[in-house]
Amino acid sequence: MPSTRNWVASSLLAIAIVHTLPSADAREDSSAPVHFNLPAQPLASMLLAIGQLSGQQIIFPGDAMTGLTAPRIEGRLDVEAALARALAGTGFRVEVAADAIYIRLPSRATSGERDERSESAIIVTGSHIRGATSASPVYRYDTASARDQGVTDMRGLAAAIPQNFTGGQSPGIGYGAEGAGSTNIDSSTALNLRGLGPGSTLTLLNGHRMAYNLSNQSVDFSSIPFAAVDRVEIMPDGASALYGSDAIGGVANVILKNDFRGLSANAVIGAATDGGYVTQSYNLVGGTAWQSGSLMLTGNYDRSTDIVASDRSFTAGANPYLTLYPPLRSHAIVGSAHQDIGPNLTLAIDVLYSARKASRDTPYTDVGPVELDGFVSTSASRNVSIAPSARLRVSGWTLDLIGTYGTSHLTSGDQSYPGPYREVKLGNETISAEFSAEGTLLALPAGDLGLALGGGFRTDEFVYHLSSNPLRARQDNYFGYAEVSIPLTSPVQALPAFYRTSLSAAIRYEDYPGMGRLATPKAGFIWSPTADLDVKLGWGRSFKAPTLYQRFNPTIAYLFPGDLYGSREAPEGQTIISVQGGKNDLRPEKAESFTAGLVVHPRAVPGLDLAISLFKVTYRNRVVAPIPSTSKALIDPVYADFVTFMPSAADIAPTIAMSPMGLSNQTGSSDPFDPGSVFAIVDSRTQNVARDKIKGVDVSLAYQVKTQGTGTFNFHANATYLRSSRVLIDGLPEIVLAGKVFNPPHLKLRGGVGWALDGVMVNGVANYIGGVTDNRRIATTKIRGLTSIDLSAKVRAGSADKGVDVQLSVLNIFNAKPASIRGSSLEAPFDTTNYPSIGRYVSLSFTKGF
Repeated sequence: MPSTRNWVASSLLAIAIVHTLPSADAREDSSAPVHFNLPAQPLASMLLAIGQLSGQQIIFPGDAMTGLTAPRIEGRLDVEAALARALAGTGFRVEVAADAIYIRLPSRATSGERDERSESAIIVTGSHIRGATSASPVYRYDTASARDQGVTDMRGLAAAIPQNFTGGQSPGIGYGAEGAGSTNIDSSTALNLRGLGPGSTLTLLNGHRMAYNLSNQSVDFSSIPFAAVDRVEIMPDGASALYGSDAIGGVANVILKNDFRGLSANAVIGAATDGGYVTQSYNLVGGTAWQSGSLMLTGNYDRSTDIVASDRSFTAGANPYLTLYPPLRSHAIVGSAHQDIGPNLTLAIDVLYSARKASRDTPYTDVGPVELDGFVSTSASRNVSIAPSARLRVSGWTLDLIGTYGTSHLTSGDQSYPGPYREVKLGNETISAEFSAEGTLLALPAGDLGLALGGGFRTDEFVYHLSSNPLRARQDNYFGYAEVSIPLTSPVQALPAFYRTSLSAAIRYEDYPGMGRLATPKAGFIWSPTADLDVKLGWGRSFKAPTLYQRFNPTIAYLFPGDLYGSREAPEGQTIISVQGGKNDLRPEKAESFTAGLVVHPRAVPGLDLAISLFKVTYRNRVVAPIPSTSKALIDPVYADFVTFMPSAADIAPTIAMSPMGLSNQTGSSDPFDPGSVFAIVDSRTQNVARDKIKGVDVSLAYQVKTQGTGTFNFHANATYLRSSRVLIDGLPEIVLAGKVFNPPHLKLRGGVGWALDGVMVNGVANYIGGVTDNRRIATTKIRGLTSIDLSAKVRAGSADKGVDVQLSVLNIFNAKPASIRGSSLEAPFDTTNYPSIGRYVSLSFTKGF
């Protein structure tokens, strides 16, 4: 009751004060610029001051703002821009109505492209300038909305993002998918926007970098506890000019819950109805906030059982003991805190620790258990990230100093039957420091010209320890950047067809000693002919240095049975030597991207947002394993430069000599190696390919309707259409990627409807993953897509913060199954990069607030 009384009293006080101001139409007057010179102060006081100076009625929930401080606001601004600065980073959103300006609690609307003017208070992804609007599309995925739709962890959220291709790094990826590039030895989950590779998507935690995860040197998205996350913002556009290397495919910013107060406990128990995948998840979130700071701490424990081939009807032809989805056991702790030191200095820190164990059985025979013939791979990994920061506000400028320390460790073991046990230890370490300054350079008729400057360094270290062959490599990086946001026209100028226009530009200089140096530019233009419509254009170049793993991963020569590599006339008992590993002479990757977008948010239809974005990426010197499918290596002439048929002893000896551990026999035979049985040598070591081309369109729709007596309805839809191709070497034919097996489908779609009334909520979601073509052999086969329907229902008893939520979710309610494909003894007989093996999944969730 005291909290309720405080909320009512503070809100009535805010309403009473603002209603003493002259009455005005907020839509008409909110664009009039006012000169502000307000010192940093409590957020509620700042909103009252903005209302008094602008003559606007600003209504806000005062109790929810206790302990929050607004930065200094200086310059000639319209009221929306002033509110954007006051509310930056809080999660509150601004709603301009005919009678007043309302400050709403953080939005839990369904995902869709974010309109920065209507949600001007959230942390900016896609710009270093607070309050700036990104010309690149930015999509927001709230974890509260995702949980209401039945998503319970970060792996599920990654699968729900249409712009993300799950191939490359996901626990369900099996052998045979994109060759060695998809061998997920640590069962992590990494985002792979546009299918450009996990290493080409930069994942940030509260805006700062994390350590690479283990072997593939991308960031483990699933290492962050779902319960600690407020939202994930996705910018699927080249952003090296803003964020540096790794951002060719785009940026994902994982934003933790801010100023969480109270205690919340959550438990989720679920199971797949076809067998296997019995899950448990336990989460505890606690936090407190005081006048000058806050603290949030989250603990998480997850456990799930495996899925084997005998559990699924669509893998009836595979060995029944083959692991389709590994058993997982993980726990994580994340903490976030900030403290104001006086009115102008804020210290903050984010800390993450996570650990996971997994295993996978791969039998070589058609029916027997792995102990008869095969191997068991195990992994134990842990990740640590520590990011302290200091923010100083001086004369309208914000100065930030951010440090990052991150480390990841993996112990991976392979037990062969019959054969020895082999253990590999991998480690990555990232240390970085960055200084930045952001503020107003000068006042223009349309608003303030914003400027951001920064620079710093980063050191990445990679350690690979295989038996007695330890390897340690390091790469340094020095960088500097500048960004400007230039308002060209604003509503106050009343120019026909130019309600608001702006221009943005950024450039970043990267120096990788011993590797290369490069300046990458980015430019954007936004034209709003009316308040209801935005036209966005963006162009940029991106840069990515080869990872240390790609350069120094030791070469291993594998001896495989010949039937693994598809159909071709060859003597019975043939074998193939496949050479895999890194190459130190790799060149940096470069890309050029272009986006054109249309965003519609009509004032006549409040709650409606529609966005359409066209994109095109030309990606040069991409580092990949050149042969994506073992089944095509011997029959497609485009791979001829990487295959040596009928090799002589003079060819075989130096090939085996490249491998520090010698020849790794994966045939299942204990007979001595016979060089005469080798039918071909396949060089699958990572290398630069000539170019990839990617183009397509994103569509996003969100609509919320509140009705009297019948509740609130939410409609949402997100879709991505993609086309991509590759040229391995200039002069060779183009290889079509998207729409082919083990590559992204042309179309991914997710959409649904939600309804809520008086503590009852129901959500229905439809998911579609498009079909692909299996072209691994001369005769191609069409593989149908997968359509699944999810249904969730939640009931709340008690208040929103201290009540009990009970939710029942059924994902893939009609138990849609992936189509079967041709496979070998090591491969699951379906496309594991695109279609999940889980099937219908039922979960029950309990959440209690204290």
